Amino acid sequence: MSIQATLQSLQGADILFADDPARTRQGRKRGLFHTRRAWEDLHDPQSATNLLRGRGKIEAALTYWVTGGWIYGDRTTRFLRDLCPPPPEVWEVRVRDPSVQVRLLGRFAELNTLILTAFHTRGHLAGKGSKVWTDAMEDCIQQWGAFSPALPVFSAESIHQYVTENCSDFPIKEYRAGDAGPRKTRSRGVRRR
Repeated sequence: MSIQATLQSLQGADILFADDPARTRQGRKRGLFHTRRAWEDLHDPQSATNLLRGRGKIEAALTYWVTGGWIYGDRTTRFLRDLCPPPPEVWEVRVRDPSVQVRLLGRFAELNTLILTAFHTRGHLAGKGSKVWTDAMEDCIQQWGAFSPALPVFSAESIHQYVTENCSDFPIKEYRAGDAGPRKTRSRGVRRR
């Protein structure tokens, strides 16, 4: 069965829900789906992410993805980032703001198609590599593994093999064994005290 047929089958079984931005005239350029838990996180007015952050900023980020917004890769302000394994191939969409930040965790089903499994406030996740962060990543894997029919994990080596257009050329999979995240490097010419 093709990936598209599998996605349609999972939608028909109410396992996945397509995200269709209603407040824009722009066409759909990328695929975005939610598992039931992510869908509930988004639509429940009492969810932590909606209470602390507000649904509007989250919906704006989702619309930005679906309508083909520029996926930027600055080391500190990335919109989309691959997380350090284990487990492999878990990504985060960052909803950043000076106040409460939200992380939308998910995996790629195919080129330009992201499936979100859960939403978390950044404060709840604590530091990268913490037990809560690792548990959230494991939950993403468990939800993915429960899909019936099964959906293979999409994996590539370059960001342009995940996102085909409107994307900065930024490195992915920059971690080493034992790292709690990507390697940090100082910019040339910047002096730190």
